[in-house]
Amino acid sequence: MLHANILLLLLGGSQGLLLCILLLRKKAYRKGYGFLVLYLVVMIAQVVFKVADKYWLMQHAPFTYNASYYFPFLYGPLAWFFARSFIARKEQFAFRDGLHFLPFLLSCIIYVTEGAYASFRLLYLLFGGWSGMFVQLALLGWYHYRAMKLCGTAGAEVAGRRLQWLRRFILHSWWICSVITCLIVLIYTTYPQWMQLRFGFVLLTVFIYWVSYCAIAQPQLFMLASAYYNGEDVPSQALMRPERKYVNSPLKEPEATRIVGSLQALMQEKRIYTDPELTIEKLTAHLKTNRHTLSQVLNERMGLSFFDYINGLRVEEAKRLLKNAARQHHKIAAVAHDAGFNSLSVFNDVFKKLTGQTPSEFRRAAQNNVPVLRE
Repeated sequence: MLHANILLLLLGGSQGLLLCILLLRKKAYRKGYGFLVLYLVVMIAQVVFKVADKYWLMQHAPFTYNASYYFPFLYGPLAWFFARSFIARKEQFAFRDGLHFLPFLLSCIIYVTEGAYASFRLLYLLFGGWSGMFVQLALLGWYHYRAMKLCGTAGAEVAGRRLQWLRRFILHSWWICSVITCLIVLIYTTYPQWMQLRFGFVLLTVFIYWVSYCAIAQPQLFMLASAYYNGEDVPSQALMRPERKYVNSPLKEPEATRIVGSLQALMQEKRIYTDPELTIEKLTAHLKTNRHTLSQVLNERMGLSFFDYINGLRVEEAKRLLKNAARQHHKIAAVAHDAGFNSLSVFNDVFKKLTGQTPSEFRRAAQNNVPVLRE
C-alpha cells in the first residue's frame, strides 16, 4: 500500500512538472500564467517531500523539509494572485504584494528559532501546531473567497467557459488545500500512529491531473492574458494549435450581408457596445443569429474578433468623451465605464494598443489641441 501511494504521488509530481514546462515553453505563457506555475511548483514540492525519505531529509535538508509543513500559507495567496492576473489581464507584482507571504516567512522564523526567543513565542501560538492549522484554514478560506469575489468583476472578455473554469479551479483549490492542511498537522502530531493518512495527499495528484486535462482538452480555457486582442475563442498562441475555422460553414452571402447591415445599424442607433455586460450571446440575440455565424462574419468581413470589434468601438467612444470639455473633470475610470469597459486596467491596455497613448496622455493632448497620432 505504501508503494502504491508513492507511485501515485510520483505520477502527480511528474505530471505537474510537465504542465509547468508546457506553460513556460513560451514567453507569452509565463506572462499570463506565472502565478499558476508558482502555485503548481509549491504543490509539486509538497508531493516530493512526501515521497522522499524522511530520515534523509531531516539529516541533509531539515529546514527545507520542515518548511513544507507551512506550504498551506502559500496556496491561498498564489491562488488569489492567479485569479487576479487571469481576470485583470496583468501580472504586475508590487512590493506591498509581498506582505501576503509574510505568514509563511514568520512560520519559517518560528522553526529556525524553535521558540527560543520570547518575542517569537506569540508567533508560535499563531502559526504553530493546532492553532497554526486553524490560522492556515482561515487564510485559505479568506484568499479563495477573495478570488471568487474577483470572478464577479470579470468583463465580457473573461466570460463563459473560461470564467466557469476559474470558479471551479478556485473551489477545488480551496477544499483540497484545506484537506491537505489538516492532514499535515494530523500526521505531524500523531506520528507514527496515523501514517495511513499519507494517502490523502493523492488529492494533489488528482488536482494536478485535472488542471492538465483542462489545458490539453480545452486549450481555449487557457487563453493568454492579452489574447482577446488576437481571437475570441482560441488565441493565435493557444496551448494547442486551433483547428481551421469555418471550413464547412453553411453561411450564405445574403445572410452575411444582412448580419453586417444589422450590426452596423445596431451599433450606430443603440450603441449597445457601451453596455459593460455585453457578450457575444447578447449580441447574437439582437441580430437573430448564433455565436458561430457572428464570429465568422466578424472574422471574414471585418478581420476582427468579437472583442476586437467591440473594444474598437468602445475606444472611439472613450476618445469622444475624453475630448469633451464638459467631461474634463470626470475621472478616467468613469470615462472607461461610460464607454463600456468594466475594468480600468483592460481599458488602459486596449486604449494604449489602439491609439499609442494612454487615456491621460490623450486627454492632455486634446486639451492642448495637439494632434493625437497613433504610434
